[in-house]
Amino acid sequence: MSMKPTIERRDFLRVSAAAGGGLLLSICLPSCQAKPPSKSPTGTATATQRPGLEGPDVFRPAAYVRLGADGSVTITVHRSEMGQSIRTSLAMILAEELDADWESVRIEQADADTQHIYGDQHTGGSRSTDLFYMPFRRAGAIARDLLITAAAQVWGVDKSMCTTDRGDVIRQDTSEKLPFSYLVPLAATLPVEPNAPVELKSPEDFRIIGTPMRSPDGPDFVAGSAAYGIDVQVPGMLYAVVARASSIGGRLTDYDDTRARLISGVLQVVPLKDAVAVVADSTWHALEGRRVLKLTTAGGPASEFDSQVEEARLMANLETDPESDELIAYYTVPFYSHAPMEPMNCLADARSDRCEVWVSTQDPQTVKHAVLSQTGLRDEQVVVHVPFLGGGFGRRLDVNSPIPLVTEAVELSGKVGAPVRLTWTREEGIQHDYYHPLSVTRVRASLSQAERPRLTRQEARGVPTGAWRAVTNVPEAFARECFLDEYAHALGVDPLELRRELSPPGGPRAVLDLAADKAGWGRALPTGHGLGLAYHSTWGVTPVAQVADVSVDASGQVHVHRVVCAVACGQVINPDTVAAQMEGGIVFGLTAALKGSISIAGGQVDQTNFDDYPLLRLDETPEIEVHILPSHDAPTGIGEMANPVIAPAVANAVFAATGKRIRRLPIKKEDLLAA
Repeated sequence: MSMKPTIERRDFLRVSAAAGGGLLLSICLPSCQAKPPSKSPTGTATATQRPGLEGPDVFRPAAYVRLGADGSVTITVHRSEMGQSIRTSLAMILAEELDADWESVRIEQADADTQHIYGDQHTGGSRSTDLFYMPFRRAGAIARDLLITAAAQVWGVDKSMCTTDRGDVIRQDTSEKLPFSYLVPLAATLPVEPNAPVELKSPEDFRIIGTPMRSPDGPDFVAGSAAYGIDVQVPGMLYAVVARASSIGGRLTDYDDTRARLISGVLQVVPLKDAVAVVADSTWHALEGRRVLKLTTAGGPASEFDSQVEEARLMANLETDPESDELIAYYTVPFYSHAPMEPMNCLADARSDRCEVWVSTQDPQTVKHAVLSQTGLRDEQVVVHVPFLGGGFGRRLDVNSPIPLVTEAVELSGKVGAPVRLTWTREEGIQHDYYHPLSVTRVRASLSQAERPRLTRQEARGVPTGAWRAVTNVPEAFARECFLDEYAHALGVDPLELRRELSPPGGPRAVLDLAADKAGWGRALPTGHGLGLAYHSTWGVTPVAQVADVSVDASGQVHVHRVVCAVACGQVINPDTVAAQMEGGIVFGLTAALKGSISIAGGQVDQTNFDDYPLLRLDETPEIEVHILPSHDAPTGIGEMANPVIAPAVANAVFAATGKRIRRLPIKKEDLLAA
């Protein structure tokens, strides 16, 4: 039974005006945040602490939900969306406690905020879900409580007589219903008390959290209408690319733009600091103009850098004789580029009294601060929009310095007097990246009794390095997990049993057992096949175990047929998202394990594009199974967690198939064919 009681017309007009057409809840909720991590000499976060810029003494996030008179529920998400589905996950959390009808939920992306309305917008370290799980639950619960209070006033009953279900408030004694949309005007007049006690749902009552839910963004992705940074169009916009010295840190000393200015569509050639920009009526014409520029360049501080020499230096620093009755080994991980599919780009419209920017960034607030500093404008005069990111992996974080891209775009727009989209080519993206650092790790352990291995790692210096998906967890997991496999064989025990013995009870052992069971650990395999096991808990919070089924053919080619992955990530928000992130991380990690690496000679990166820095192809992708341990504990991160585990799992499987140990990445044919 559904009834809509009458509200006096004058009262309705009063509360409707107060609502402004909808119930907007601005709910500031204190959040327990980690302090900023300590930094390694390369400027990346240490493996025992997770990236973050917030402190509890300065951080108060704000979760927004807007209920419309049309029944819509609009949830504003302040973290960047780059394929990890954080927009959907945070919306699901809030919608659960609000008890909204999921089909009515719409998601709105927040612009960069330097007034602390939304709190921190730094999207990195796989932190968004675990940091904002409780704040978004509380925001939804407070909104729900306001709607119940409004309904109780309409019915003249106590709040305890009311409950909610899928966008309706229900009077329990009569089963009468009032839709949220009807209650919006009255609810909007009620005081919001963010710190007041509020009742949260029991996990047993969840109907959105923990359920595979359709993403509100999904139709746009499928239709190709989702707007990434490079897709944004504004009236009168121009297009630009830049030319700079190809060497790392090199300087542009002179240029000749005579031929470039003759290219059809080229409008201007604009000098910038250490670069020159070609501005045209299309990106293609700008590229054509750039192609015929004549540059005079000089080397920079890295002009003598050689990655082979640096690797030898690191190895020499670490090499030492083993103690008696000790196993010791060395593991090398190369430089890697982020290589996101969407090239680095920024659209800027800079004028004397305002500046509007569209940029795919993982750190909108840092971008806005940079634009404010560059332009001298007031906060309200600068707007930074955050479209979808076509891949991030840390490349679009402030520590990997996308700021020059933005400041160049703003400068160009101001100089040409029009909106300008600046695009860095794939070659620039690969040759001027902030690379995952080359590292050598020494691992040692006693052979007289099983013990946890001791790791010592050294990283390259002299070229730009930065956060790359899972950061220091990658070399740590590769070295430790490959060593543990070798260590187990030296001790004469099964690699699974050794890991179980050295792992604490709970999540670590549970994921090891689950992955091994689902993969059929110990079963007979065809000749040339091997199973490899690895485990890691990235940032120490999300245990992941993987078993890789691998074969190596006569040519030395490694084929990964199947990967079984088990993960313990606490309360699952959307199981489809967890599976997708584990699958994506495995594919990302397989590229690093089997494909390209960055090599540098004379300060020049050898690789330029996907022809010599290849990615894993669809026909090379294995069958992937993801198994999630059920839990109602607070959720932990998931975006980076699969990446560190896959390389050692494959390396250990290669040993099982061939008897050859892998101690450096990527795995190369010539290494496997060598005697």
